[in-house]
Amino acid sequence: MTICNLKRFLPSTILSIGLIFAGSSGSLIQAKELKLAHFMPPVHHLHKAMFVPMAKSLAAATNGKLTIKIYSSGALGKGPVQQYKRVVQGVADMAFGVLVYTPKIFPKTMIASKPGIGKTGAEVTRKMWKIYDKHLSSEFKKTKLLALFANWPSVIITRKKAVRSVADIKGMKLRTSSPFDIRHVNAWGAVGVYIPVTKTYNAMQNGVIDAIQIAPVAMQRPWNLNEPGDFVTTGIKGTASLFYVMMNKKSWNGLSSAEQAAISKLTGKGASIKASEGWGKGDLRALKAAKEGKKIKMIELSAAEAKKFNDITAASVKKELAELDKKGMNATEIFNALKN
Repeated sequence: MTICNLKRFLPSTILSIGLIFAGSSGSLIQAKELKLAHFMPPVHHLHKAMFVPMAKSLAAATNGKLTIKIYSSGALGKGPVQQYKRVVQGVADMAFGVLVYTPKIFPKTMIASKPGIGKTGAEVTRKMWKIYDKHLSSEFKKTKLLALFANWPSVIITRKKAVRSVADIKGMKLRTSSPFDIRHVNAWGAVGVYIPVTKTYNAMQNGVIDAIQIAPVAMQRPWNLNEPGDFVTTGIKGTASLFYVMMNKKSWNGLSSAEQAAISKLTGKGASIKASEGWGKGDLRALKAAKEGKKIKMIELSAAEAKKFNDITAASVKKELAELDKKGMNATEIFNALKN
């Protein structure tokens, strides 16, 4: 079953909002409970600022008749890559995931991650929703999409060596935000590699990689990349990581119209923008701390040096889009629609 009965006793690490008293009789009624799976620790911003408030708001809106039980830290199954599969198959009623883990399922949406789409995660998010109905909705038919949003475009965190020019990055082993970005950093002269964010700290600390392309907030909790990293370079048009919250179709269809309406009020475009804006505050704090030299030193590229990086990236992206166009995807059209 994808919507399960609430148990009376739950682990303290899992949020549960459940049994309520009905009317004046005081008799107990068992509520419907939705399982929400994500792989981050409970200290992560999205757990505290998005998922927990959504669970509380849904319980309040339905007088406790529909609740959410949050399974954090991979409690419904280890491995972020499997999140999409879990929600499609109904292991979870709801799931948070990263589109890059299943890029072949979302090739059109992944175009929004390309450098130059927006200066902030919220800007990228708004642009995705602007073209969603026309260009992206066909990729989400197997689930009920609850949220689609981006984080802050990436900066470059380096170990030992500062990057002030294209020449500085040549030969560096650079972790990218997506396997599809490897070709773009290779064009700079770096050696692009992709590893999950959960493994980046150790990889940099042990010298497996020299640099990381990632959102600024990763310098702080829970990833703390300002510890193995000595420098952070800003000014380059970075890639944005894309995220979703989805619901199993059977779970959604099994709800009453009133319950669906309650969920819809808490999700969708507005909730996506809010999540991205809230997350972006963490990026701004991380950048401010770096600028003040707290644990890591910020390198702000000159306009001339940033343009060298961006021109190389733009040429590489243009070539990639042309290749996708030849395969039958209107990639260049989607990219231009996103930028406008």
